Amino acid sequence: MTIEEKAGQLAVVSAPDPQDRAEVERFTQALRSGRVTAVEGISSKIQAEAFQQIAIEESRLGIPLLFPMETGTGIETIFPTPLTAAASWDMEAIAAAEAVIAEEAHALGCNWALSPDAGYLPLSSQPDTSRDDQVDLVAAIAAARVRGLQANGEAGREGVLACLDLASIVGRAASGVAEEKNIAEAMRVAASVVRQGYLGSISVGGGNVQRRRAARKAFSFLKEAGAFDGIILSEWKSLAAAARDSEPIESGDSMPVDALVAAIEKGKLPLARLDDAVSRVLRAKYALGLFTLPLGKEAIRSRGSLPTPIQNRETALNLARRSIVLLRNEPALLPLGFDSGDLLVIGAAATDRSAPLAGRKGLAASLIDGLEQLGIPHKFAPGLALRHDAGNIGRMIEADSMAIGMACEAAKRARTVIVVLGGREGNALAEAERQLLASLRTVTDRIVLVTLGAAALDPIIGNEPLACVLHAGQLGTMSGHAIAEVLTGEASPSGKLPVAIKEGNGNRGLPFGHGLHYADFALTDFTLDLAADRLVASVQVRNLADVGGIETVQLYLRRYRGNHLPSRLNLRGFERVKLAPGERRTVTFEIGRDQIGQHREDGRYITEGGRYDVRIGLSSKRVLGGEIELPDAIAKAMNNPFAGSGYAPRIGQRRA
Repeated sequence: MTIEEKAGQLAVVSAPDPQDRAEVERFTQALRSGRVTAVEGISSKIQAEAFQQIAIEESRLGIPLLFPMETGTGIETIFPTPLTAAASWDMEAIAAAEAVIAEEAHALGCNWALSPDAGYLPLSSQPDTSRDDQVDLVAAIAAARVRGLQANGEAGREGVLACLDLASIVGRAASGVAEEKNIAEAMRVAASVVRQGYLGSISVGGGNVQRRRAARKAFSFLKEAGAFDGIILSEWKSLAAAARDSEPIESGDSMPVDALVAAIEKGKLPLARLDDAVSRVLRAKYALGLFTLPLGKEAIRSRGSLPTPIQNRETALNLARRSIVLLRNEPALLPLGFDSGDLLVIGAAATDRSAPLAGRKGLAASLIDGLEQLGIPHKFAPGLALRHDAGNIGRMIEADSMAIGMACEAAKRARTVIVVLGGREGNALAEAERQLLASLRTVTDRIVLVTLGAAALDPIIGNEPLACVLHAGQLGTMSGHAIAEVLTGEASPSGKLPVAIKEGNGNRGLPFGHGLHYADFALTDFTLDLAADRLVASVQVRNLADVGGIETVQLYLRRYRGNHLPSRLNLRGFERVKLAPGERRTVTFEIGRDQIGQHREDGRYITEGGRYDVRIGLSSKRVLGGEIELPDAIAKAMNNPFAGSGYAPRIGQRRA
């Protein structure tokens, strides 16, 4: 390869306007000259195939192209938002959703998903300055999303290259969060994802100049032999900036091919650095199968065929069901049964077919749609007056008093009232919403609150929390069907909070990892032992109810710092356990290097001896556990990368 062709393997260009003949000609010449590695903004699969043919048939080396796309929460089928899906704690359901997204993106010509962005996961959504309890959940979700997108050799699957974007974690500027802590969190996420299988590409920039430099230093371990084979996008930005004698910028920093060639030829940049970046691109294209099937398996089977919509919607429904969190249910108003009587649904959000999509175009099933499909008799009242901006309830307006009065009269004649509230800014009820609930509470105690939107709520109304609260979040296309199934018991709630609800601001507060079920689970018989190169903790979980269910058993750790024990427990593993009525099972966590280790600023991963507090629970507050002294000799044995290999369950592994 010439230096120009190598530099071209780092150049991403936009698809030309087909009406601009001069632009099309310049673009086509760049493809023929090997000065393009990826084309963004393609309009169709047909256009992508035309560009690919030029690259492989008319350029000197015939290297195929990548076609990047922001896949987000879906293409045709819209899935729960990342934060909502995080409440499922179900890595298989999340991976299945991303597999559908990959197939739908591939049908449009995309083979490189600029996803997942770890910043859209719960790590960055909590204004708290400490997020240690969330990092391993974020890592598990990111790994599941990568696995789903890339297919990783699964027969019959059409995968796309994934890109783990850590920039928003590295660059997070929340008050009190140290730069070193941001980078350490991002490194833990990256290491966990890479450890669980092939990753096509990664981006670790973000923040100001100082943070980007610190991140480049910390993540330099990715370039070590055998550490990471994929594309390092932040290195592309760094090379582009070096060629221009400037600092990398966050977006719009295209590769200056001629300037990069000149910098190499003048010795300003080492050729080995360019060679490393280019070899990563070629390996990624090879792993994607582009050198053998540049148009993909789909082109051979049935050119232009689309995934089956019914199957895709079923996958979306499955994840949506599992992402719903039952926050309170005492007394047990759910699931709705024969004793639920006449059902009244209150709230314009119950009829909203756009809010569940979180700003994406299209329509989703509303709760009313879901109830009607199940044949559940019900009546409806808006509860509050309609606003010009349906998504912004805010303060009381004059027409609200009449709407609340009508809802209260209807509630007197109903046996069970379901109040559905839409999304909002922040995690507090609006004045009008609070007045609606307070008024309804004066006429009935049988209120089921269903909250949509990103933030979960545990509202205090009249100095007491509501008896029954179900947080649905932003569930996507199948929202209403999933909520209706959980309300009626067609599906059982199994979601857990991925972000704690803080006490105050009108909320009672609930811990990280909290989530109730229609079954009743209990933990007993905690044990904690030392092995040659790990700790072994176990607990017995039992279903005390007469219905089955799925519980998420969570492992938490914290290490004494001298005589000080940090107040926050850090999530270090979890298992989803499916139990029949009366069934019990022992869940064991083998705690080794991956769970106890910490990243240093230079990228090293170290485990230390000392006194550890180990807890197993059903949330960060409902736990059993004890303390143990980890000898330095065992901690040293853990530093062997192969310690415990093949034995310790990976975070998110299912026992069902």
